[in-house]
Amino acid sequence: MRGKYIVPLAGFVACVCVLLSSSCKRDPDSILGNNMHDNNRLQAHYDTAFRIEAFSVPDDSIILQNASSVLLGTSYSPVFGTTTYNLVVQLLTLRTGDERYSQGGLDYSHVDSTVLILPYSEKFPTHRRMDGRSLTLSVYEVEEDLKDGAGFDSAYTSMYQVRYNEVPLTGPVTVYPKPFDTAYDSVSNMVLIAPLRIRLDNKVGEMLLRKVKEMSDEELSDMNAFPDHFKGIYIKVEPCDREEESIVFSVSNLFGLGANLTVYFDGVENGSEKKTSYQSFILGPLRFTQVVRNRNTSQDELYKAQMNGDTASGAERLYLQASGGSRIRFRIPDFPDTVTKKGKVVLNQAILILDDVNADQRPDIGVPDKLTCFKYIDRGHIETLPQETNSDGNYNSSRGQYRINITRYLQRILYQGTVDAENYKKFQDYIDIAPSSSERYEDPDCVVLYGPGSSRKPMRMEVTYTVIND
Repeated sequence: MRGKYIVPLAGFVACVCVLLSSSCKRDPDSILGNNMHDNNRLQAHYDTAFRIEAFSVPDDSIILQNASSVLLGTSYSPVFGTTTYNLVVQLLTLRTGDERYSQGGLDYSHVDSTVLILPYSEKFPTHRRMDGRSLTLSVYEVEEDLKDGAGFDSAYTSMYQVRYNEVPLTGPVTVYPKPFDTAYDSVSNMVLIAPLRIRLDNKVGEMLLRKVKEMSDEELSDMNAFPDHFKGIYIKVEPCDREEESIVFSVSNLFGLGANLTVYFDGVENGSEKKTSYQSFILGPLRFTQVVRNRNTSQDELYKAQMNGDTASGAERLYLQASGGSRIRFRIPDFPDTVTKKGKVVLNQAILILDDVNADQRPDIGVPDKLTCFKYIDRGHIETLPQETNSDGNYNSSRGQYRINITRYLQRILYQGTVDAENYKKFQDYIDIAPSSSERYEDPDCVVLYGPGSSRKPMRMEVTYTVIND
């Protein structure tokens, strides 16, 4: 689709202050120069005829370490295969209010129960079809010192496998979460969801109490000393193999009083009288989701081909999966030549459009709310693109479509092409697309999009530019 029209003077003056003229060789942050008031010299054009190369690649995103919420669960998709979200977390001793125990005068003799409490703030699927689904897990002992890393400076990627003792401390244990069973608290005016309570083998409690007993008085006064005796736990979920078995939670209140492991026991005071007490362990501070994927269970041949390095198959379909699944890589190789051969050109707007293949279906897990573009350098190192006033990239559910504003990036390509050949080549390299901000790290969302060669709704770019006539 192409069109031509004369730009009214008032409308043009409003946008001209942020546009680029390759003929002037000016930075796109600057204005165009003199004599731009003569609208007889200006012709605006709309064009979508730009060749796009695009394909999907596996993501090796940095895990958002030490977040207040982390993923735990399993999902299956006929497209993306099987994914499990396992939890790696340290334990810290939380001293009880039992004075006899905290002062060492109460020794355990019999563990009554060992309970793991996991509150959840979000659940996937978000609808009631998840009612009745079960989650089977085992708990293992971590065998390496966990490295610290705050937020996006995490020491771990989505593909890192923590070392652990393969003999489970407990499990497998099957639980049936009920996140839709809520209670209303009239005092705080809040709807409460009961946390997930998992009964562990009492041998786990006995082992943890022995570790506490080994600690010196100085260590007992320091809640951060326990990892020197016990490095942490690895909660490993058994993968599901059917879409209707998918169940994933965002576990919240980590490194807080909500999530904990508590050992209840009968103690002996001064070698005679039995007393009941407990020892609680806080989950944290170091924690992250260990993501394990089996792409071989996918039934989508185009997806598997792209995950194995086939770039040509991206012409038909493109695949995005959050939490270190897959991202899109694209470039528009002919853009500068296609536009500048028109003459003296000002780039007004460039919008990248991607359409959802399954827009008419309600996804079981969900699609990313927003996409963003960046230059991928290496693992954990990216460069953001020049910022837009309105970058958009939000998912339009009525259209089943993403629209990403890349005007500033393409303006920079035209500008660099006239003054800086080295940076011009750099800006022509591939750009990556992934779910934005925390979605890329903390959600199980995924979406299949039409590629640039699709006969239905191809990935495309809508460009509005102005030709300046001498």
